[in-house]
Parts: sequence; C-alpha cells; structure tokens
Amino acid sequence: MLINGLVRLALEIMFTPISDEVLLLTQLGIWASKDINSYLAWILSWIAIFIAFLWFYIVGRFFRQVPLIEKWMAKKWLQKAEKLLNSFGGWAVMVAFFVPGIRHPIHYIAGILNFPIKKYLLANFLASSLYSGAWTFIVYKFNQKIGIKLVLIWLHQNLSIVLPLVAILLLCFTFYKVKSNKNKK
Repeated sequence: MLINGLVRLALEIMFTPISDEVLLLTQLGIWASKDINSYLAWILSWIAIFIAFLWFYIVGRFFRQVPLIEKWMAKKWLQKAEKLLNSFGGWAVMVAFFVPGIRHPIHYIAGILNFPIKKYLLANFLASSLYSGAWTFIVYKFNQKIGIKLVLIWLHQNLSIVLPLVAILLLCFTFYKVKSNKNKK
C-alpha cells in the first residue's frame, strides 16, 4: 500500500499536468487518514519527489541531443536560463521547488544545459527534502487539529452544495480571465 502510493505519486508528478501540490497533498492526506506515521510519509514523499524531478533532469539531458533543441540553444531565453544557472547554481534549482511557474522547467533546462550532475543531485536532494517536509508537516498538523476524515465525510455529505459552488467559482474565474485578456488587447 505504501509503495503503491509512492510509485503513484512519482508517476503522477512526472506524467500529469495536475499541480504537484495537489498531488502531494492528496497522497499525504490519504496516508494521514490511514494513520501512517508522519516520518514515514515524509520519507516516502521525499523519495517520490526526488525521483520525479530527477526524471525531468534526465529528460532534459536526453533532449539536448535532439537537433531541434540544439537549434533552440542559441535562443535568448535559453541563454538567460544558462546565465541564471551559472550565477546561482544549485540555489536556482532549490528555490525553483517553491515557485510553481518555474518548478518543472528549471529541471528540464538544467538537463538541457548539462548542469553538473553532482550539484544537481545535491540541490534536488535538499530541496525535495524541504519541500516534502513542509507539506507533510502542514497536512499532519491539519489532521491533528481538524481531522482529514472529518473533512472527507463532510464533503461527501454536502456534495450537492460543494460541486455547484466549485463550478460557480470556476466559471467566475474563467469569466474574469477572459475579460482581462480582452482588456489587454
């Protein structure tokens, strides 16, 4: 059961467009609701995140050999990314874990730009530890104070209220984005 959760979390981070936070919080919530030890949950999520982001680096290294990517390597944005990685090194990789917009791309770019593997592994190891540890702490504290099972039961009982409310919020957000895009033009 634990290994299935670990493998599923790593594969979901690697191959789905869903936010890493949503995936991690869901898996941690499942483990917390089943009374899995918080330290074990942290270590398992740490391993899954480390493997998933190492995968992004390896994919970047692979795509470095693709002729189309080699053509793009002269592009201005890739040169800026290379300058950033050269200036800040492993710190750029570590900080990227906590910034959703650049979390995945920085790992691909590190692979494409042939960032030193030892520096990358150290940065990935430390940042994935902090990232998974922070979320594990939050989920398990929430579970202690409120209880994930209680929230899940409440959501199940009030599904007829929650689903329309979520749909209305999504429609409002979509309307807002469309309107703001039209105003920019």
